[in-house]
Amino acid sequence: MAVANNTILQKMMYELDQAKQKQDQADMLKHIENIRLLCDLFLPEEKNETTSIESPEVSADELKTMLGKTPSSKPQPTYRKSIELDDEDGNGDSLFDF
Repeated sequence: MAVANNTILQKMMYELDQAKQKQDQADMLKHIENIRLLCDLFLPEEKNETTSIESPEVSADELKTMLGKTPSSKPQPTYRKSIELDDEDGNGDSLFDF
């Protein structure tokens, strides 16, 4: 069901009159937002860079830079060299070696 342009314009004028009468900034902004929505009914849809978010294309070089030199390479963990215990009761390097 299409709404006539004249009806939309009348609603816009009503919202504008309401916005003029409001002393409170928040109430006035609500009416202005309603006017904006009504204006969107007239305007054709078009790509606007400020309102639409486009997914950027990532090149292979950028991907390698972000993930490291090779995507499958994982950082090598660094382990401290185990300290030899002088205790005769210790059986190994691990806490769980009994």
